[in-house]
Amino acid sequence: MDPRFRSRLIAAIVLIVVVCSAFSVSPVAGFRLENRDGSGTEAALAEALVLQQSTKIREEFMENLTVYIDSGSEKFRQQDGSGNVSGLYVPEENAIYIRSDRDPARADEVFARQVGYRVYHTMGFEESTVFSTLAENPGTYLARISVPPGEEREKALFADAFMLYHTTPALLKKDAPEVYTYMDLLAKSGGDGATVDDLYMNYPPE
Repeated sequence: MDPRFRSRLIAAIVLIVVVCSAFSVSPVAGFRLENRDGSGTEAALAEALVLQQSTKIREEFMENLTVYIDSGSEKFRQQDGSGNVSGLYVPEENAIYIRSDRDPARADEVFARQVGYRVYHTMGFEESTVFSTLAENPGTYLARISVPPGEEREKALFADAFMLYHTTPALLKKDAPEVYTYMDLLAKSGGDGATVDDLYMNYPPE
């Protein structure tokens, strides 16, 4: 996306949220969003971008999910001891935590990536034989991703591919067309790992 257009879009979204949002808790189709960081500019921007990005993701991928914009959460320090991560998916809570004090203009990417982790964890993609093969040669862009300490590389690749498909699909399609096809089948079918594997095997990329 053109940086100038993105800046104007972000400014417009923030204005809409500031004007229209009267509550810190926003029930949204498929999930619940709670902004614990208050009504400051960074928190409002993060909230707006999460809401905007949620409209591009299938509801079943976010079903019964709670999203907290909570920069001060202990969850971040528990993750790596430094609190340097911008987002976390916590399976035990079926919740995503997002920091608005770290590059809030990319909260949409952080959110999409964490939904990717949730999909991987809850929909059987840990057992996927197809994605594990694709992850061995994921393309130059995905190959450069930083895997969080203690995180499985395949899971991190899946989450980043899921994020790219929903935020910059042209980049994913150019860099890793086979991974793009897999994510496209996932997004269009809403299926679990076994279903998407079957679709991919029966409709392989050209």
